[in-house]
Amino acid sequence: MGLPLMLALPPEQFRAVLAHELGHLSGNHSRFNGWIYRQRETWYRIVKGLRQSGHEISLLIFQLFLIWYIPFFNAYSFVLARMNEYEADRCAVDLTKEQNTAKALINFEVKSRFIERYFWDSIYKQLETEIEPPEMIYTAMQQAFAQRLNEEIISTCLMEALTEKTNNTDTHPCLRDRLKALGYIPNFPKELAIFAPIEISAAQEFLGDELEKIIEHFSQVWREKISTPWRQKYAEIQKLIVTLKDLNCKSQKQQLTLKEASQQAFLTFKFEGEEAVIPLLQEIIHRDPHHALANYLLGQIFLNKQDATGIEYIERAIAQDSSIVGEGCQIICYFLREQGRNNEAKSYQERAESYGKLILKSQQERSTLKNDDKFEPHNISDIEVKKLCQQLSNYSHLITAYLVKKNLQYFPEKPLYVLAVKREFSFLEGSHSYEADNSKLVNSLLQENELPSNVFIFILNSHLSMEKKLKRIPNSMIYQKKGKK
Repeated sequence: MGLPLMLALPPEQFRAVLAHELGHLSGNHSRFNGWIYRQRETWYRIVKGLRQSGHEISLLIFQLFLIWYIPFFNAYSFVLARMNEYEADRCAVDLTKEQNTAKALINFEVKSRFIERYFWDSIYKQLETEIEPPEMIYTAMQQAFAQRLNEEIISTCLMEALTEKTNNTDTHPCLRDRLKALGYIPNFPKELAIFAPIEISAAQEFLGDELEKIIEHFSQVWREKISTPWRQKYAEIQKLIVTLKDLNCKSQKQQLTLKEASQQAFLTFKFEGEEAVIPLLQEIIHRDPHHALANYLLGQIFLNKQDATGIEYIERAIAQDSSIVGEGCQIICYFLREQGRNNEAKSYQERAESYGKLILKSQQERSTLKNDDKFEPHNISDIEVKKLCQQLSNYSHLITAYLVKKNLQYFPEKPLYVLAVKREFSFLEGSHSYEADNSKLVNSLLQENELPSNVFIFILNSHLSMEKKLKRIPNSMIYQKKGKK
């Protein structure tokens, strides 16, 4: 619960959020639920601490434990952890009343979106012209919350927050479910009043005369931390601006290739906005009606302008690129809800949810290898394979490497390559050392080499039957250490 939250909420709503967090630690409702909450936080802090400490071996060994433990812990604790959120909300109600708790939940959801999408966007927009980051960032944030926020922006963020559904990847229930559990029925027009300018923020109320010093301190810390990456990003953006100027000049003399035209459109959208890019996107679509990026971006722009023809463009993009099904359907869903076309919106919501389930199944399919998996030749060019072999030869303890492509049930158009390697090892190695060395080798291969995109690395030493299976795939063996057979 940091300074941005205190600047965003009035005192009575901040008290409700504070009461919610204290409710997690309280034994008033369920000591076991509180224990679950603390255990989940403890594991995440331990892993984060090990990563930051640089103790790679400790982290690898600990991760092996987590790989075994976390699925069991999550399975038993997930429902309880979600219940704990409802319990903590009820603690907030007991201490600060229903209205304050409900308003705090709504305010938090909406202003989180506002901060991420609009406030920080406006700050990073300055990268186009300023070589140094702004000095008093938290003063700017305080001023943003103190004035009336753009009603159109707030309406969009509120609609999104209220239409989201609880999913199975987050222990936090969606906003509507949390409000329902409190017995609070949201009324869209009425809720907009929550976002009136804050006369006195929680930061002003509770930090008093120290607020100015705290804002100055955090602004300075942020500026020192961001200065180097800011200058680097500034240099990159200046190059992109020059690229856009060159493409604009070239387009005056001759027709750009589709790749160049796409880059011109993307950069125009980035630096000049929606209106400027519309004719460029329309020209790309005229040349290639099925251009996924152009259709998707133009569809978004039209829906932002409340033009329903944007649906057609997004549908056309989805037909070409399945990876945007979920996001595309959600964008259309939000538009239709704003138009009051709730039945149509529901169908897109269901479509997005169905796609989400397919994504989960796809991730499961791509995260493991099983004995009944089927493989086929990798079809990667000889040049790329030769380059990979040269990189593998730098690992003195590697004996053999196979490269194949896994047959997939879900999204087979996005290939998954399998790089299976056998390494030298001593029978004197303990099981912990053996597994730790395997993990270290996998991480090294992923980080230090130019591998095909979407690759799964597999250690063959304990899976000789898998090696026999891979040997039967044509051209699967791409590397063998000299003197080894």
